[in-house]
Amino acid sequence: MIDRGPSDTTRQQPPPVLRTLGLLHGELRAQHGLSLHDYLVLGALAEAEAEAETGGGPVPAPMPVARLTAILREPGNRMSFLLKGLQAAGLVERDRRAADRRTVEVTLTDAGRARFTGAESTARALLRRHLVTSERGAGTGAPSVTPPSAVPAATASPGSPSPVCRCG
Repeated sequence: MIDRGPSDTTRQQPPPVLRTLGLLHGELRAQHGLSLHDYLVLGALAEAEAEAETGGGPVPAPMPVARLTAILREPGNRMSFLLKGLQAAGLVERDRRAADRRTVEVTLTDAGRARFTGAESTARALLRRHLVTSERGAGTGAPSVTPPSAVPAATASPGSPSPVCRCG
């Protein structure tokens, strides 16, 4: 029989951030039919729209796939896989740039914008509930995390999961 000291028992619980990301992934799948990766892709596209916004609402902002791949630090083949699923679900459109047919651009659709808005609300609520704020964690040995309300939107209708989520 092997005795386990107090330090060994900490390995049984995942770190709070890792646990929270797992919870977020599950909530996004259950409530919005999105994987965590899908959420990040939609968020990056929504953020590009927000930057292009002129005050009259969201402005479609086509983003080259290469730029999206660089922002999210995903390999090109993984990004293609994600975008194919999001496009099949009607959440993004992929088109070749007219001026340079070698460049593929991605645009958020109205359905994608709406799905992201709901998912962003879910994510912010879950992060507020599960992450320790910097004020509560100070001096307690608990991790110090910036509260979600202090972080700008990563890029800013519940129903049954859609074919977008390809996770097991």
